[in-house]
Amino acid sequence: MSRTSAIETANEAWGAAPDWVLTLAQTCDELESQHQTAKRIGVSATAVNQILKNKYPGSLPNVEKKVRAALMTDVVNCPVLGEIGSNECLENQGKPFSSASSLKVQLWKACKSCERNLNRKE
Repeated sequence: MSRTSAIETANEAWGAAPDWVLTLAQTCDELESQHQTAKRIGVSATAVNQILKNKYPGSLPNVEKKVRAALMTDVVNCPVLGEIGSNECLENQGKPFSSASSLKVQLWKACKSCERNLNRKE
């Protein structure tokens, strides 16, 4: 019995799957593991499975940002660091406050109110 590819699963479920879903599916096929793909982007394997099947009940825009950052190497313009990779942006968002340097303080303040911050309070 052959394994159904994640790309086939996504195309069947989504019709015309968005580029980030296809990238997610392609990575699942390359790694032969939804679990390993999930670890790369920082979500659960269940979330990856549900996204591929177009049944994810959570925030698709948040997962899309994580996929783009981890797998698609998007570039963003940070008000503190300038042009950086989305993965670096996501990494900075998750850091707690630190007064170790003025740059860390500036980043923390900028990230706190940035529209790209997945943890931003509205």
